[in-house]
Amino acid sequence: MALVAMVRTRLTTGGAPEPVVHDTAASLRALGHEVVLLAWDREGRHPPHSVTGWGRIERYRRACPLNDAHAFAAVLPRFYLWALRRLLALRRAPLVLHFHDLDTLPLGVAASRLLRRPLIYDCHENYPALVRGAVSDGVAQRLHRLEARLLRSCDGVFAAGPQGYARLGAMLRDGPRAPFAATLKQSLAVLRQPDADFQRGRLTLLGNLKRLEVFDAAGTAPYALPDGFRLLYIGVLERHPSRGILETALAVERLAGVHFIVGGFGTLVPRFERLVRRLRHTLFLGPIAPDDIPSLTNAADAVLLALDPANLNNRLSVPNKLFEAMAAGVPVIACRELLAGQLVEAEGCGVTFAWGDWHGLRAAVARLRDNPQARQAMGRRGRALAERRFNWGVCEGRLAALYRRAADK
Repeated sequence: MALVAMVRTRLTTGGAPEPVVHDTAASLRALGHEVVLLAWDREGRHPPHSVTGWGRIERYRRACPLNDAHAFAAVLPRFYLWALRRLLALRRAPLVLHFHDLDTLPLGVAASRLLRRPLIYDCHENYPALVRGAVSDGVAQRLHRLEARLLRSCDGVFAAGPQGYARLGAMLRDGPRAPFAATLKQSLAVLRQPDADFQRGRLTLLGNLKRLEVFDAAGTAPYALPDGFRLLYIGVLERHPSRGILETALAVERLAGVHFIVGGFGTLVPRFERLVRRLRHTLFLGPIAPDDIPSLTNAADAVLLALDPANLNNRLSVPNKLFEAMAAGVPVIACRELLAGQLVEAEGCGVTFAWGDWHGLRAAVARLRDNPQARQAMGRRGRALAERRFNWGVCEGRLAALYRRAADK
């Protein structure tokens, strides 16, 4: 078995890897690989080295705002040099390079050629679309074409969701001429594909699916939560693109027995904290450790998924929160314009409302609050769907198959 060197330009609050990165590394360890994660500690204050159950983490410790594209671009070459030095130190081992997202891929291709080692590209999102709000449309298009050219040098590609799978498949086939993004129709078609479709070729679907046993074993939430109907959001708190957090807090404030529980971090936090001080029924928990998410989700009565569909990544994503709710057997309240909202409607595992219709959101929350039997039935349908199709065990099979193919090259 090989040493897998992962490279990632971010960690969560607390200097830990994101859940999907952690799960991928744990599955690789279970397959017999040793894993080292070379990651940028953008808070700049966590230990340079730590050991985990699946391997070790080495951190590049330099503070850099998560949402300042210019500051990030200025420091990125230094991160590349730091990571390359560590990869060169590992070159005598049987080595597989596993690079996360487009911001690491140029280094991945260069290191793969220099070290003559196979390269896995783990694409968590449509990166050119993600940064289009911070850079010009021309720069975003150039990033798209760059990604398409670099894909040719990858021995295996993981897509994090159905829109990514459709988009990357077109790029592997058509190169820089491929569309900038997949369509909603194409993404829905990927959701309906059988698992066998993802077990062949150098592109597969991985995503944010959850380990069901973690949610089954989760204990009591380590927070004092109010009694009543608990609407939960855990995630990024940013002004743009909006997650509807401020609007939701205001919409549910006068709903009797309803409490909005929020956890996360981001540039929206100061404004949100000022709002919460004026409200009685919204509780802000601050940053949430990944290990606490299952117990908090299990304690919820509904999970909020209100993403502004004007943002391309929002519209076509299937976020962590969706699969966390499914694993916990908790219904979802989602915008119907989203790919995730259409899945929720089709599978009957929650309710939807139109983005911007905050009265509609209020009515959806009240409907779930007042119908516990319907709410429980929605949660059971979500859990059954997770057991059947959307769980990490499915991803482990795809991960193993792709690594076998890459190792044979």
